[in-house]
Amino acid sequence: MGASDTIEGGISKHWFSPKLGLHTRLTRILPEPLVLLLYALVIGLVGGYGAVGFRKLIVVFKGLFFGIVKGQLSVLGKADVFLLPVVGLFIVSLIVKQFAPEAKGHGVPEVMAAIAEQGSIIRPRVVIVKAIASALCIGSGGSVGREGPIVQIGSAFGSTFGQYLGLPERHLRLMVACGAGAGIAATFNAPIGGVMFATEVILGSFALQNFTAIVISSVVSAAVGRIYLGDHPSFPMPTYHVGHFSMYWMYVIIGLAAGVWGFLYIRILYKIEDWFEDRKWPFWTKALFGGALVGLIGIWFPQVFGVGYTWVDQALTNHMALNLLLALLVLKLLATSITIAAGGSGGVFSPGLYQGSMLGGAIGVLMSILFPHSGISPGAMAAMAMAGVFAGSAQAPVTSIMMLFEMTGDYNLILPLMITSVLAATVTSTLSKDTIYTLKLVRRGLDIARLRHPDRMKAVYVGEAVAKEHMTLRSNMTIEQAWERFSETKEWFAQIRTEQGVLLGSVARAQVLEAINNERSNDVIATLLPDKVHRIQERATLGDALAEMNRHGVTYLLVCRGDIPIGVVGSSDIIHAYKSME
Repeated sequence: MGASDTIEGGISKHWFSPKLGLHTRLTRILPEPLVLLLYALVIGLVGGYGAVGFRKLIVVFKGLFFGIVKGQLSVLGKADVFLLPVVGLFIVSLIVKQFAPEAKGHGVPEVMAAIAEQGSIIRPRVVIVKAIASALCIGSGGSVGREGPIVQIGSAFGSTFGQYLGLPERHLRLMVACGAGAGIAATFNAPIGGVMFATEVILGSFALQNFTAIVISSVVSAAVGRIYLGDHPSFPMPTYHVGHFSMYWMYVIIGLAAGVWGFLYIRILYKIEDWFEDRKWPFWTKALFGGALVGLIGIWFPQVFGVGYTWVDQALTNHMALNLLLALLVLKLLATSITIAAGGSGGVFSPGLYQGSMLGGAIGVLMSILFPHSGISPGAMAAMAMAGVFAGSAQAPVTSIMMLFEMTGDYNLILPLMITSVLAATVTSTLSKDTIYTLKLVRRGLDIARLRHPDRMKAVYVGEAVAKEHMTLRSNMTIEQAWERFSETKEWFAQIRTEQGVLLGSVARAQVLEAINNERSNDVIATLLPDKVHRIQERATLGDALAEMNRHGVTYLLVCRGDIPIGVVGSSDIIHAYKSME
């Protein structure tokens, strides 16, 4: 973090502290809900132009690499594409390492982490670094998508804009979500999908107070996108025959297969990332090696380069052979995983759609051979599997249904979409509790599900509720000596430790006074401890601690890190921690 990211008193300092009162002044003129909608409108405009600009930047870099640079390498024949991702990934790794390490990877987890643990603070420079690095990565043949970068770019602007206005954290979080929704809405011409993505994936909540502002941002951004990119679905396709309802069992098969593939996508992506992490090479060496692997694949299968929507269109219109569909399904997964693991910058959503189209297309071709009179188009199955792989890997069926409906523009697909998406999400969530986005955070030690949980008793670990300052008494002190210590302070409780400093438990002021009244002044203080002091691990939640206290009928627990006691948590500590979240 830079100097302006420092934390004081547990509260993040905003980047633009001189303007800290601007929001307050505006809300004195207009009602706050209306002011927030005006902010959302601004973010939608900037998000729309940002998405358009980012796509134009990709075109520029693609022309540079696959036009000028590739032309200079024409002496290599078919291998003229080999060095393109090598050079591209090398430059991307240098840019990211030097200017903004959080711009590495697919972007969405970084936005989720900023909301969960950084007070929704995203550095302004991320807007520029992510745009350049991701456009360069995609333009040079890196097998990544454009939606992750656009989400991070839009979210970074939303955060920066909110900081400039001096918004409190709860509103800053909303501005970040507005930026994410705006980015998705513009790049895919899918305003409803943008809203769903921001609420279901980024915030993990469909709370009504978030919904209105995100709708405004997404609609405005989509309108800007339509002006410059055209008002048509992202995947123009023929009207599909989805078959009679009696044949819908085929979509059940698509949903199950997409769910399994979504799980494989998650696992293989991070397995390859682990392999690169385990190599003790300089970061630029990993970039060169990863770029070389992607380049080798691209010599024979150039379809894996970049976003690859041209080939998705081919699968959706049933213009690809079965062997090519299966080959690209596997190779796109490998190329994407290698690009991300080697230090590339780009999204995993588009590659998931790509793989889904190949998976569904392959199943569709097989089904058309086995059941030639089913009345179901292989292209329709490709579209269903696109939705399924995303719904499974992101565990976001609502977003998947709405986005694929908007991106195809065919209402006939809605029932099969619902069947496929829900089944795929169910299968993948059964196999993996973490999504392709949250697993990255879990591996960092960030429990995103806990932080998003609406129950505040499950939002705080026991270790966070342990009082930092407690009076300490030696276990061999007499009760009379202990009372003298209590008399000198206003403490109600004291920790009991051995001469070696090992924590044994806690005694209350009232317990000591009662023992004095019962003429036990000469007994050692340790005799006031219960026969068994119940323990709890520091990573348990406050809810877990209350349940343990209730089960054993005690008022405090010994908090442990493994086998080592590190503190005591009592009912008063839990109440204090709970109240501090209000």
